[in-house]
Amino acid sequence: MGIPIPEQEIRKLMDDEVWGTLIGIDDGQPYAVETSFAADEANLYTGSKLGGRMNRCLERNPAASFKICDGDHRGHKYRSAIVESQADILTDREDILYCLKIIYTKLGMPMENIEAKADSYAAGKGSLALYRLPLRKLGGIRSARC
Repeated sequence: MGIPIPEQEIRKLMDDEVWGTLIGIDDGQPYAVETSFAADEANLYTGSKLGGRMNRCLERNPAASFKICDGDHRGHKYRSAIVESQADILTDREDILYCLKIIYTKLGMPMENIEAKADSYAAGKGSLALYRLPLRKLGGIRSARC
């Protein structure tokens, strides 16, 4: 049985990990995709394929959760967190640029051509739909061995 963790530890897990699970609702059923992400003090930023199933889910119903885990793959030592939120689909160029910058920085990706990518995504011509999930409801657990 997991032990609840405080928000400070949840935010540390969010800082430590680069991969998580974006969960939306498709025809009344959960639908999930694995994706990279980054967060600031107020929001989690992530994306999925533009026009893909997750993008369509969030267009119809913005209710979304994001799950982040780490562990030893045997379940003896783990930390797990969830963000329960609403996904804002980013369309404003400055919001898109910020999202790209925060994710690229976390992943250690080069910033070259990021302005052009933001222009392309804002025009609906990029390969990704980008999302902002306000950090309103956070929860998490860890094993007793952490």
